[in-house]
Amino acid sequence: MKKNKNELQFEQKSLEDLEGSKWPDLKEYPTNLIKRCHDYRKIPINRLTPEQLRTLIGQNIGLKYLIPVTIELLSKDILTEGDLYPGDLLERTTKIEDRFWTENLVLKEQLSKLIDLNSEKIRNKNLQLKSL
Repeated sequence: MKKNKNELQFEQKSLEDLEGSKWPDLKEYPTNLIKRCHDYRKIPINRLTPEQLRTLIGQNIGLKYLIPVTIELLSKDILTEGDLYPGDLLERTTKIEDRFWTENLVLKEQLSKLIDLNSEKIRNKNLQLKSL
């Protein structure tokens, strides 16, 4: 599917830009995970790796911006892999808070269809998906 100009401009922005909110830079961060999330928020969405997406999604950061991009990525390869194992991005995506899916039914439907279309691949990898 060809993207329109607005979609391309949107994906070239970082979460900081899209949310209009910059987290303060610290000299030291309480954990490496917080430091990584802080850094990833500065990267344009279209340049985030599957692992960076998995990490941010796992922390419920920027979901309304990241889930559409993630669904597009998963539509190319449902078993897209971050740094853990094939399908880790999909598995993490299905485990986000239920409230997000309730408020974003179109995205829920898109992901559900992808899961249905790829059910055999998913089953073969023994992924632990949460029902949407």
